[in-house]
Amino acid sequence: MRLLHKAMPLGEDILLARHGSNIVEMTQDRKNNLTRARLVDGSIDTASNFLVNLNAMAAVTPAERFGKVAGDYTADRLPVSRQEIRFMAKLTGIWAVASTAFIGAMGWVIFNYGDPGSLGGLMGTSF
Repeated sequence: MRLLHKAMPLGEDILLARHGSNIVEMTQDRKNNLTRARLVDGSIDTASNFLVNLNAMAAVTPAERFGKVAGDYTADRLPVSRQEIRFMAKLTGIWAVASTAFIGAMGWVIFNYGDPGSLGGLMGTSF
């Protein structure tokens, strides 16, 4: 028979890694998303139940995030290198130009050589 497994909050994992068997009691602070541990020596330690601070992320405006990413780009701290980003930008530009040229050429061919009667026949209508 399979036992039900309750997911442990992230804060409990962190506190167990920090203090191990020195923890006497653990409680959840749901309002602040923290896990509190009372230790053998009477002290209390807390750990967040999230990997990132959600309140700090919410305070950042999109303009500030863009500025940070732009700064990371100029300092080449992004997971993707600047050379890779430039290559993809060039490839995107070439693809856009080729697509525009193809669509323009198809429009020119249809305009110059298209017969309205046959086009209407293809569309199921008559002109």
